Amino acid sequence: MSAFALVAEPDPILSAAQVAVVDALGLVPLVAQDGERAIWLLRRFGTPALLITSLSLPVVDGFEVLDWLRARISGRSAKVIVTSPFPELRAFAGALREHLGISAILPRNASPDTLRSLAEALLKGAELPAPLSEAARSTPVHSVRSMQEGPRDPRLDWFVRSAAEELHASVALAMVAQGEGRALISAVGMDARRWPVLGGIGRHVLGAGETLVVSDAFAHPFFQGDVSVMEGLVRGFAAAPVLDAAGRTRGMLCVIEPKARLRIGPEGLVRLAERARLIGTAIPNIEPGVGRLLRASRRRIIEAMPDSAPISSPR
Repeated sequence: MSAFALVAEPDPILSAAQVAVVDALGLVPLVAQDGERAIWLLRRFGTPALLITSLSLPVVDGFEVLDWLRARISGRSAKVIVTSPFPELRAFAGALREHLGISAILPRNASPDTLRSLAEALLKGAELPAPLSEAARSTPVHSVRSMQEGPRDPRLDWFVRSAAEELHASVALAMVAQGEGRALISAVGMDARRWPVLGGIGRHVLGAGETLVVSDAFAHPFFQGDVSVMEGLVRGFAAAPVLDAAGRTRGMLCVIEPKARLRIGPEGLVRLAERARLIGTAIPNIEPGVGRLLRASRRRIIEAMPDSAPISSPR
């Protein structure tokens, strides 16, 4: 087979853009939407000249794909570019760059021109400097644990139940910020009172506004130390952001396997993201102060009613 490149990316639009870059470089593109398929292609066709992979792949994680490739002697000859929308994951991958044989690390939204020039330089044998630390440029930490639980919402309960059923997940949970430091919470298969323990996962999803999937957190070099994983609540998970009409992140919808790998594939991630978008549409946001205005308005209406016609009296 001619020199080839493997593109491992679950998003079909982004994958197509990366394939176009590979074509322009004169390499034969092979495409995988999950890590299991990526490893199968590596077994079948050998070491690629170039590997472009997301760090968050369904079924088998991007870190596992890199581990598998680097276990092969010939795997060290591949040029590897990893992408992620999550600054902390990129910084963590930078710390493991030499161990995993990573050539370059890019944000997920890097332009095709940036990707092409970088890949071209690597294929010509250029040695790139180590990536700068992203600690100062990472997105602000979104505190999930500081939010207070608001009243239950039957609409949110329905979305969570249907997500668990459709995606065959043992646990599903949604958290939607509702203004004034409150959050609507709904959970299936898990005590809803434990939701603050998922703050570590929520921080990344809320910060980047992107879907995050980790098929096996027990083996994941970054997430295996998360509180939710260490307490036995999470092994595999996928979480999609809930967005408001302006595109701002105001919550997340998660599906979780506490004891087993999460086998959700690329199609399942699409359905999860679609349900998260529906939640943002169906459950309007209450901006800070609006809740107080609504309560004050209701109070004024009650106070203005004549004494002879209290609310509870029959007509």
